[in-house]
Amino acid sequence: MLTHKQYEEVKHLIAPGDIIAFGGTSLFSRWAKFTTRSVVTHTALVVDTPDTPTNQHLNDLTMIEATSIKGKKGVMYNYVGERIRTYKGDIWWLPLHNDAKASLEDNWITFHEFLADQLNKSYDIWQLFGAAIDTFDDHKWFKWLTYNRRKFNRWFCSELVAEGLRHGGILNELNASETTPKDLCQFNIYDRRYVQLKGKPKAIHGFNTLNPDGWGNIEDAG
Repeated sequence: MLTHKQYEEVKHLIAPGDIIAFGGTSLFSRWAKFTTRSVVTHTALVVDTPDTPTNQHLNDLTMIEATSIKGKKGVMYNYVGERIRTYKGDIWWLPLHNDAKASLEDNWITFHEFLADQLNKSYDIWQLFGAAIDTFDDHKWFKWLTYNRRKFNRWFCSELVAEGLRHGGILNELNASETTPKDLCQFNIYDRRYVQLKGKPKAIHGFNTLNPDGWGNIEDAG
């Protein structure tokens, strides 16, 4: 169920492991919307509040994302509030359901250590192309054109988030390199209510309806 709130109204409810989903207006975002048939084009993962809250970021939340922004490319921490203020497009908050939160608590150290190890790794836009276009994924000879094997030296947005959630015990037995922003939003790991934080109200089609077990794995893909 979609509701519409301002960030400041719900900031105190947003928790580590929750997803911030974006729907952009750039040429690449329009291409992503067309190929995936989704309003969501980018995802980030809430990790915590800042260790040292200072100046204008006092009490803001921190998220990790693989992106290209303000001349920087790669895996980086950003402040949720700042991204919301400057982003041109739609933004949603997708809160995890209680079972997923419990799994994260049980894997808290592994979750944070994994994400910290990915900081400053390169942004991988080409893997996102492969994840979004699955025309030949099941073809005996041509699957190499569009099927992404697990490769974690570089990251695209939803790949990083999915693998982070796997290390948090929330997802398992899936190929994060084949997980698009649309897929991630459809995995059934969320509370039934989600919140749009920016933009005109738009529902995410298929939100919270897809079983993620084994997602993106193809038999004999090696």
